[in-house]
Amino acid sequence: MACFRFRQIFVFFAFVWVAHAHTAIFNFKADNQKFEMYKYIRPHYQNYNYPVKDVNSQDLVCRTSDMSSANTDTRDVTAGSTVGVFFKSNSSPGHYILTRSHKGPCLVYMAPMASNGKGDVWFKIFEQGYDTATKQWCSDHVIDSDGELDIKLPADIADGEYLLRPEIIALHAGNEIGGAEFYANCVQIRVSGGGSSKPAGVPIPGVYKADDPGIHFDIHEEFKSYPIPGPKVYVAGSSTDNGSSSDSSNNTDGTDGETIEDPSSADNEKDYDPSSTDSDSEPVDEPTSHHVHQPRCNAARKR
Repeated sequence: MACFRFRQIFVFFAFVWVAHAHTAIFNFKADNQKFEMYKYIRPHYQNYNYPVKDVNSQDLVCRTSDMSSANTDTRDVTAGSTVGVFFKSNSSPGHYILTRSHKGPCLVYMAPMASNGKGDVWFKIFEQGYDTATKQWCSDHVIDSDGELDIKLPADIADGEYLLRPEIIALHAGNEIGGAEFYANCVQIRVSGGGSSKPAGVPIPGVYKADDPGIHFDIHEEFKSYPIPGPKVYVAGSSTDNGSSSDSSNNTDGTDGETIEDPSSADNEKDYDPSSTDSDSEPVDEPTSHHVHQPRCNAARKR
């Protein structure tokens, strides 16, 4: 009986650890206003913060079982303005964002809402990978920013309704084919004040392959640069060419082509305070797999 109870307790805490290792978008921000939870965000799956690992899965689009725009409100935004999303491990109070070991790039795509994400409709407007100077990933920046990722919208895109798809790709198990984890959700926005540009798009799924250099990538081995997966970032006023993305040293916000420097650095890394409850800033050393080994109980009993 004691052995059975121990197993129950172990499985419970293992489940809690795995759930906290994951993340999802719970809030959207526009015009410097952070909206209530789930507002303008397409509904999450029942297992809302679990990643997609199959690059060919339809779940890669918005990680939702409800792709109907009718069930989600649409937020008015201005072309060229900065909006934001907030990643978090769950909807409960607290500030846990994502396990620190789940390092990887951030990417943001847009697609006309009328397409419902189907076809060659997704164009990339933001990417941030690995900063070789600070040795920080975009995921580190999101954690250090209390889950927030700010995104500047292109100033010249045509007015209309769009899906905004921010994504974090966790590469802690990227050394294996199929090990990368994709955390994406979709926000519904209505753009006004823009131009006439309709950037060329790519399909999701279809934009990534499991063996792409930026997907099948070992972050635990020494490396000099990181190739961000997907197409090039669309820059306002540029052509609509959607060639392959460049090295992570050319991270841009998709609007002016400038290099994005990660504001966090090793010198500014938060020290772990055991008395602190703000666990998102804790530098956690964790296994690179979610496979949890249960302890075995000794079946032999003395009579």
